[in-house]
Amino acid sequence: MTMFKTYSKCRQTAPGIPQPADSRLWAVALCVCVLLLQCAGCVSPGQIDENLLTRYQKSALARSPQERAGDKGLDLLRPDAYEAKPFKIVKDELTDRDAVRLSLDEAVRLAVANSLDIRVVSFAPAISREQMIQAAAAFDWVVFAGASHTRTDHHTATAFPHYKARSVPVEVGVRKRTVTGGTAELAWDLTRTSDNSALTALNPNYESMLSLQLTQPLLRGAWPDYNLAALKIAQLGEKVSNSQFRQTVEQVVAEVQTTYWMLVQARRELEIQNALLAKTIETRDRVKARGALDATEVEIKQTEAAVESRRATLYRVRLSIFDIQDRLARLLAAARMNPLRRYAIITTTKAVTSKVSIDPTDQLVSALRHSPLMEQARLAIAAADVEVNVAKNETLPVLNLAASIGAQGMDRVGGRAGEESLTFDYLDHSVGLMFEYPIGNRAARARLRQRKFERLRSVTEMQNTADQVAVSVRDAIRQIETAFQEVQARRAAVAASRAQLKALEDTERIRGRLTPEFLNLKLQSQLTLAIAERAEIQTVVDFNSALARLAQITGTTLQQKNIKLAVEDGSR
Repeated sequence: MTMFKTYSKCRQTAPGIPQPADSRLWAVALCVCVLLLQCAGCVSPGQIDENLLTRYQKSALARSPQERAGDKGLDLLRPDAYEAKPFKIVKDELTDRDAVRLSLDEAVRLAVANSLDIRVVSFAPAISREQMIQAAAAFDWVVFAGASHTRTDHHTATAFPHYKARSVPVEVGVRKRTVTGGTAELAWDLTRTSDNSALTALNPNYESMLSLQLTQPLLRGAWPDYNLAALKIAQLGEKVSNSQFRQTVEQVVAEVQTTYWMLVQARRELEIQNALLAKTIETRDRVKARGALDATEVEIKQTEAAVESRRATLYRVRLSIFDIQDRLARLLAAARMNPLRRYAIITTTKAVTSKVSIDPTDQLVSALRHSPLMEQARLAIAAADVEVNVAKNETLPVLNLAASIGAQGMDRVGGRAGEESLTFDYLDHSVGLMFEYPIGNRAARARLRQRKFERLRSVTEMQNTADQVAVSVRDAIRQIETAFQEVQARRAAVAASRAQLKALEDTERIRGRLTPEFLNLKLQSQLTLAIAERAEIQTVVDFNSALARLAQITGTTLQQKNIKLAVEDGSR
């Protein structure tokens, strides 16, 4: 249903006579409308600071994410030799390779600066910010212009059977969409017309028309809550990208810490295995030296078998070091440590073995407040709220207001025609309403129920995430407490095993005769000590890894490592 009311008023004024007051009022009203549209046209995508482009994004824009020697063959794995702070190369006695000394803080710094995992996700915040700008740009002013040429040559059934005309319209103007859902258009048309009619007073003539057209929804599709929904969704998406970026950084930092402690463990196990092999070789040599006294061939072969068995275990432990080093080197993505270079990594940071006081309640509060998973769940609910509001608006009837005002001028000269239109002597204006409502309105109502269900799902997912985070926090705290208690027990076991082996060695010096039982007990005691030492370092690594995991769950990894992200500051 459409209702329009149109008014037209024409008044001719002789030159030199003052303009009527109502024409001046129309001119003032036109200027006020244009000014209001200009003020309503500024839609900002939100606070965007170009400095938020992280060093990863800047380096990727300036060059590739990590300079490689080429794009073919092994060059895909070979970074350029440039490095801001070259490592000092030393000799690793355990692996007999060139090595670099690396602390845990240096490893974290290198990973944050170079990790390709971080670089991949670092583009997401920048992409989201561009999407925000695109959403805000829907309300920008649009300049339009057009020109055409029309020639008419008709045979008519009038007193003038042959009608010829030529028309050349030119149009320029601006148009914009407002945050209230309306559209405003300010246009100026100048049309030159000429024909062969004897009744045309001005031939050729120029007609100038200055017009302002407004359309505004009053119910469905109206007001900022509906029309700014896409921008709000984009802003929430940018916050989600920042949260995911921070989550990835924390995951990489936590993985670096865990891998670093695994390397500490592997190197310590290699030391333990080397010491075990050395003691076994020493035992074998002593047994061989007593071959002329009381050592039998069986006992000699027993020690030789023990030596070779422990040598084989040494090779296996050494292999694990290389595997862990490759994993750590990939996370660090440093030019000196890549799959094509055989550098060993010497860890310099000592593992934490002292007791850590942990308040479970405080850790739960920190996790619920800082965890990226909780932040993303809350943002999902906020986005669902926007969608619900949009769906509510779409259940309303369509009631649109349309209004226009135009000022016309005509003359033989185009410039004078334009000046006449600015006098507002010849004004047209119209006002109308258009109503529309689907019977039953089933689609809109179903969409509203869908959005409400989606919001309930988001709330449920947040509660589920909160429960999972709480369980993970409690589990990590129990692992920390258990690992610390186990460290104490393992240390006592190592001390007892070492004391037992020393007692056997002291007994061997004063013992008169070597028996197979004593030799077997000594070899077993050496192995027991090595097993106890390896179990001790395992529990120490478990303790430190559990601390890193707790920090990751609570979302405090970056704070603990004093890492600040530019995107984090911007979102705040």
